[in-house]
Amino acid sequence: MLILTPQAMTGALLGMLVELAQLEPVFAEPDERPEDALARVLPLLVIVADGAVEAYRSDLFVARAQHRGVGVVVFDVGGHADTADWARQRELPYLQLPTDAEVFGRLIDQAIRHERRSRLAGDRRAAARTERAIDGTLVFHDGAGRRWYVYDRRSGERRRANPEAGESYRVFVSDDGGVELRCPLAPAEFRDKTPATLERQLARASSN
Repeated sequence: MLILTPQAMTGALLGMLVELAQLEPVFAEPDERPEDALARVLPLLVIVADGAVEAYRSDLFVARAQHRGVGVVVFDVGGHADTADWARQRELPYLQLPTDAEVFGRLIDQAIRHERRSRLAGDRRAAARTERAIDGTLVFHDGAGRRWYVYDRRSGERRRANPEAGESYRVFVSDDGGVELRCPLAPAEFRDKTPATLERQLARASSN
């Protein structure tokens, strides 16, 4: 994954998040043009971490990346309105730093899969199924074709971090992150992650 940023601290943070997503971060060489780095690395995805740098915020660079089938994600460190507008106008995924590893992993997975999904937009499977996201997270496709990221929250693990933590549950987070549903589970129920079981659990899950 190619990371474009002039800031060493930002690069280190993004590099850590990329590694948590089980991918390899690579960076442009000093004074290397973004398009030259793109041609050298041939990445799955480009992370533009400073849209205020004119060389990175280039329509030509974005077009070259997309022509190669490489997605572009914009991460903003300072909350610049013009950077957000630039990303929105070009329909590029945008997120402000700092962010947590789960949100980062979902965004990266969605961006990498975007081109494949757009080519297969007419393919709507009726049967529920599962797959793995780029970072290994379980992804459930329900019968309506919606994608849900699945996370398990076990009370024992959570109590070690927070003594007041309560019940164990399975979390279903919608593909766009707009919906989060929780389904309480007994310890033995966490082992079953078949599509049929996940479909039943999603049906009885509720918002927090």
